[in-house]
Amino acid sequence: MDGSDRMLKLVLLFIAVLLGMIAARPYLVPEMTVGADSGRFDYLTVVSPAYLYNGRQGVLLMDKRNGNVWFLGKYTDNMKVTFADPLFLAHLPLEKVDEVTR
Repeated sequence: MDGSDRMLKLVLLFIAVLLGMIAARPYLVPEMTVGADSGRFDYLTVVSPAYLYNGRQGVLLMDKRNGNVWFLGKYTDNMKVTFADPLFLAHLPLEKVDEVTR
């Protein structure tokens, strides 16, 4: 009975060492944590990448925070694209989307 008792103690010691290695791993080799950060202009949505407004081509944007629609006029000069200051076009009442009409 002494031999089986010694074998049981060895198996339990082996299991304890393995569990200790698993428990100590995060402290010895910490895992890399990734922090997801939203983009700087994540509240803007491109409604139309090619929109004509008063004869000028540009980009139509919607601000999801307040429902404002903006137009950015595009200028092309010798293969260089630049954009004008944003022009306010309209306000979309996004709060009415939740209202039920019957």
